[in-house]
Amino acid sequence: MVVLIADDHALFRYGISLALESLYKDVTILQASSAEEAYRMAHETPHLDLILLDLMMPGLNGIAELKKYIEGLPRVPVVVVSGSRQRSTIRAAIEAGARGYILKSSNGEILKHVLPLVLSGELYVPAQAVANEEIGQTNEFETSPLEENSDFNPDFKSLTPRETQVLKLLTLGYSNKEIARSLGMLEGTVKVHVKSIMKKLGVNNRTQAAIAANRSFRGSSSPVT
Repeated sequence: MVVLIADDHALFRYGISLALESLYKDVTILQASSAEEAYRMAHETPHLDLILLDLMMPGLNGIAELKKYIEGLPRVPVVVVSGSRQRSTIRAAIEAGARGYILKSSNGEILKHVLPLVLSGELYVPAQAVANEEIGQTNEFETSPLEENSDFNPDFKSLTPRETQVLKLLTLGYSNKEIARSLGMLEGTVKVHVKSIMKKLGVNNRTQAAIAANRSFRGSSSPVT
């Protein structure tokens, strides 16, 4: 696996590199300190698998330029890495073409969940961005347009106990492989459950399923178990 880390802070690139090397034995890491350098390296690396891109760095002025930047890159998934926890920013990054959004405050272990998900063609959105805030805590996220889709028609009562377990892990950002490992199932069986869950909830992808699930949690006194 070849990963390009694009961030103007050398110490942060070093930390991400260490995290990746501890998780994957066969990872090759490239580093860029500016958007221009990352752009050039992406075009010069034919077998690049993933780009971890800082949202604010020399040559890239945040969301305003992200869409154009991603469109100019080869067909390599781009995951935004940012310190911004604003829901509107997360949503805008996904709409601009990012395949995922990682908070810089996250533990390095999050990469173990994000990378397989993104490389399999799925989207990753931080669980915090769709989770119900604890009562009494300051809301760290503004109202998210991700939650403004009126097409949701969740039917949680129709979920089987196993589907409910799968949904809980899905909302935590687990990949199908990780869900299968956690629940002692075949990955193919997990895919069947995920497809059934999305159909029953009236959603089109995993992110919408997570949002719908967390909406349900807000109206429930107990979490999914």
